[in-house]
Amino acid sequence: MNNLTQVILDGNLTADPETKRTPSDKTLTRFRIASNHEWGGKNGKKQVSYFSVECWERLGENCAEYLKKGSRVTIQGELREDRWQDQEGKHHSRIKIVAYSVRFDSSPVKKQKAAEAA
Repeated sequence: MNNLTQVILDGNLTADPETKRTPSDKTLTRFRIASNHEWGGKNGKKQVSYFSVECWERLGENCAEYLKKGSRVTIQGELREDRWQDQEGKHHSRIKIVAYSVRFDSSPVKKQKAAEAA
């Protein structure tokens, strides 16, 4: 039986998305988002959480083409953990979100058009 690891969150990109091709020739786009939240109601302390997001294939291509630093997005996806061992034998892990849906909450601008306007 599979467990549920689905998440929905919104925030703003902290940098432009980065895209690469995997050895199996799949498109992988990665970016981080900052999500603001409050603790303790209106007068509570404001905090920011940062999340790493991965998008594959066509979804990733669209994100790379239309998103840029500061773009507001709503992400639906699932939590995944990467685990690895470094050269010294120390174990590491990190949690990421593998997106299956990205809603562009800012007006999307093609990066090529934005570069031409500058």
